[in-house]
Amino acid sequence: MTADGAEKADNEGPAGFGTAKDADRPNVVLILTDDLAYDDLSPAMLEQMPNLRRELVEGGTTFENSFVTNSLCCPSRATTLRGQYAHNHQVLSNGPPLGGAEKFRFLGHEDSTFATWLQEDGYRTAFFGKYLNGYYGDLVPPGWDEWYGINGNFLSNSLNENGVTIGYDPDRYHLDDVLSDKASDYVERTAGADPPFFTTDRPFLMWLGTKAPHQPATPAPRHADELKDLELPRSPSFNEEDVRDKPRWVQDNQPLGPDQVAYMQELHRKRLQSMLAVDDMVGDLTDSLRRSGELDNTYIFFTSDNGFHLGQHRLGAGKWTAYEEDIRVPLMVRGPGVPEGKKLPHMVLNNDLAPTFTDLAGVDPPDFVDGRSLAPLLDETPTPEEDWRQRFLVEAVAERGNVPRPPFVDESQVAPALTGDPLPNDWRKTSSGRADSSEEWGRPWLKALRTENYLYVFYRTGERELYDLRKDPYQLDNIYDSAPEKLTRWLEAKLAVLNQCETDNCRAAEGGRPETGEAPAGETRRG
Repeated sequence: MTADGAEKADNEGPAGFGTAKDADRPNVVLILTDDLAYDDLSPAMLEQMPNLRRELVEGGTTFENSFVTNSLCCPSRATTLRGQYAHNHQVLSNGPPLGGAEKFRFLGHEDSTFATWLQEDGYRTAFFGKYLNGYYGDLVPPGWDEWYGINGNFLSNSLNENGVTIGYDPDRYHLDDVLSDKASDYVERTAGADPPFFTTDRPFLMWLGTKAPHQPATPAPRHADELKDLELPRSPSFNEEDVRDKPRWVQDNQPLGPDQVAYMQELHRKRLQSMLAVDDMVGDLTDSLRRSGELDNTYIFFTSDNGFHLGQHRLGAGKWTAYEEDIRVPLMVRGPGVPEGKKLPHMVLNNDLAPTFTDLAGVDPPDFVDGRSLAPLLDETPTPEEDWRQRFLVEAVAERGNVPRPPFVDESQVAPALTGDPLPNDWRKTSSGRADSSEEWGRPWLKALRTENYLYVFYRTGERELYDLRKDPYQLDNIYDSAPEKLTRWLEAKLAVLNQCETDNCRAAEGGRPETGEAPAGETRRG
């Protein structure tokens, strides 16, 4: 059976026993880093990461406009697994009741992911590393033949290894190195057929999820003294001078102090130091694929679950905003027929990964998928940019975290906001009732529209942001109040269509198909 329930062709044989079809199908590897922003992999940084540069940048195609549609770990990973916007899979946060691994399982989503779709069609499947936030215990999710998942939160050094939890002493083992060794070993020990039941070499699907560069961003001991001269990037939006045109949750913030900047400087260095072990991982994995004879028949996707900001717009270390730093992520792909050293401008999403993997595997995805396959972009004649996606939705529920209970708490008892938004100056005067019921605390609920030229953000508070990314790539000047009415109406109308879209309606609303009607000034007529 295919993923949508269709019968397999008679000459393909029963799934799982090795067929002529299996011999022609590619392996698929997803390397998913944690909190790696697009700008983290600057040309200067890539010089420090020779394996990533050689094997994926020079050896594959780089997408220069790759985005996530909810810039927080668990919602983003749920989107990756199912190819849906967050408003459709309803995993809206990192923990219950709005999100987390428990909600993903409760909703029945684990029974239908790209892993189950490919496994049901004969693929071997293996998982290594970070899964969904809040995952712990001895349960192995459906769809994975081999499972080595981090058991616990982002500080954990334990793996659930096929139902048995193994702890790794952090003084002896760097966990990303452990994951790298297990993934490379998997490639080499499973190469070839497994007679008598399997008469051909079945293709495999692998998810390799790193801890790096998530806070506290612990580098491998061998890299602890690297990148000593690395400076914290200070773009024009760093410690933004004038935030009066920003929404209130940003306006409330004072300029960053020296202690905050010093902390971010050290964190930035540690984050990129931790990525050096990931570079080693890329080298070890591709070496194993070469030795096993599998590299030429393997697609490798390298990306991140979300971006990360460090000081932009007066925000500390964090994510989960609609700003470019958080939604834009790296994406490099190598594999059969994928052009080497090429860069593409097409707007692609984490929504697209699941349907891409099924397309490459020759499997039909379920009807609920919102994304589109990237396969038409992975050859020498990619779909023209004007015929591809022209806009997409960004969404996030309000962040409240652990609400303070003044006057009986102090800063040490208040969980930091994931957005890096600091506590307002008058937080001790905030009543617990107001803090629980209002959206004045932290970043409010938002829906946003990202087009080629604009970022438009609507907050449930009624506040709005609009940036012309051609003139203002760092989102310094909110032009919503001064923008032509024709432009704002057009953006609001496009956002309204995407707001609760599903499946084909999402793809149509994102553009890439002929439409009637004239685009406003500044937006190319591309559907």
